[in-house]
Amino acid sequence: VGDAALATLLCNHLLDRYSIYIQSINYPTVERGTERLRIAATPYHKSEMIDKLVDALKHVWQDIGLTLKDVEQQQQQQPILMRHHA
Repeated sequence: VGDAALATLLCNHLLDRYSIYIQSINYPTVERGTERLRIAATPYHKSEMIDKLVDALKHVWQDIGLTLKDVEQQQQQQPILMRHHA
């Protein structure tokens, strides 16, 4: 995410709108400017739940004005990353 306030806002929206609990990881755990979301999957989480999470993340991400990075480029290098573009 790259911003503590946005990471917290994303987590709050996911909980309020979709009843999905995700933690934001902020300074001092990570360096300022590298704030991110912690998603902890367990054997309890079924494919349908993961699909719901992905859809919810997309909606919340876009609702607060963030954009998705180029998916094809990211898939070649690493998992999809989402970044804030001011």
